[in-house]
Amino acid sequence: MKWFIMLRTGHEGPYSLDALVKRKIALEMKVWAEGLSAPVTLAVAVENSRKIIEQLVPVITAVESEKEEDEIPPFLNPAPEEDFPPPIPGPEYERESEASFVPNGPISTLKIRHGLALVVLLIVGFSLKEWVKTQEKFSISRATGMSPELFQKIVDDFKFDGWNKRIFFKEYVPSDMSNIWLVTSSFQNCQVDALFTSFKGKLLAVGDERVTFRASTQLKNHIAEFSKFEFTTGNKIIPGLYEMDLKATNCAWDSMPAKWGNFFAGPDQAYITRMKVVLYHKGNVEFNTILDKLIKKKMQLEIKNQNQEELFWQDLQQKFQTLIAISLQIEQLLLELSETSPEEFNKNLKLTVDKFTKNHGRFLTEFVVGNEKYFQELENSELSNMSHKRKYEKLIRIDSKNIGLESMKIIEQLQSWKKPNQQDLKRMDTKVKKAFETLKSTLNHRIIQLTEDRAN
Repeated sequence: MKWFIMLRTGHEGPYSLDALVKRKIALEMKVWAEGLSAPVTLAVAVENSRKIIEQLVPVITAVESEKEEDEIPPFLNPAPEEDFPPPIPGPEYERESEASFVPNGPISTLKIRHGLALVVLLIVGFSLKEWVKTQEKFSISRATGMSPELFQKIVDDFKFDGWNKRIFFKEYVPSDMSNIWLVTSSFQNCQVDALFTSFKGKLLAVGDERVTFRASTQLKNHIAEFSKFEFTTGNKIIPGLYEMDLKATNCAWDSMPAKWGNFFAGPDQAYITRMKVVLYHKGNVEFNTILDKLIKKKMQLEIKNQNQEELFWQDLQQKFQTLIAISLQIEQLLLELSETSPEEFNKNLKLTVDKFTKNHGRFLTEFVVGNEKYFQELENSELSNMSHKRKYEKLIRIDSKNIGLESMKIIEQLQSWKKPNQQDLKRMDTKVKKAFETLKSTLNHRIIQLTEDRAN
């Protein structure tokens, strides 16, 4: 029997039913054969063919048996077949056939599978992205020996800074200095080795202590906890400022969200740094306050133990150096005025006078008063040769007044000008430089004389 595939635009065939099955067309495809009143699906055609074969098997078997008994085969004269074109299906059937026809079945199925795979990948990717977002938070567990207050401070100090955040540690210690916790917002696991060396004069101790020690641990869950220390200098951790040489090795992301957040690109395998750390349980601000008080206390003790004679010469030299510094400031102030344009002179003159009076004039007055008080207190000290030393009180007073008088003389001359021209300002510039050069030369000579007296 010859079969035809029914298409919207016509028909295709003829084919044997076996050939249709081998073409692997859709089982819902409409086919037609001569003798059928209407097209049927390929599945129906195959099923009906199977039933007919099952009915004919007994008959064929009987015929074969008779043929074996009869030597002369029967003469068969089959009637010629006529090829009649199948009827063209109507419009409604054409639409149904077109919808059910799937050309190139295996290729279309592959495309569908690829499309489904892409959809699944997109869904999985979006789901993973949303899941990673839910993990974007910084959280730690409170370690043994960590007070609730310190734990809360750490939580407040840190936040989620991104999956690719590099290692940067902040240090924390308990009040008994039994542990050191280095905390980072980076999502890494590493082997951490550190060397701590105290800074001279930066420990909260009365004596001049020095502490050096090593420690090793693992960085995990954002914390590197040191609990065992190998001391090379000293025998305990003294609160204070230390230099920390740190090396983190064998680093890797600590969780799957971190790996996804970095697209499975690994972190740096090693992290090496040198940084200053304050090992004090109340933090940097409180440490600096206590350290300042301690330094002042040490200085007071040192002053008491120092030779008062040496301290006197140091104070004296500092006084002359202070006068040199104030001379330079006043000179610069007046030179800036002389370098102004004639049009801006009157406005800038008032600003210069106000600045001189407020800053330099007041300072010189207070300096002279403080100097006299200083030498009065020296009278009650045990310094030797006070009559010779008292001459410096007079010299300092004279030099201070000379600076003030020379400055006021120049200012008064500037105030007397109504409309100075450029030449006037240039001459004033030269005068200022010459006057203050003399003052500075005198003060430098005083320092040389002081050094000679000190040596004697």
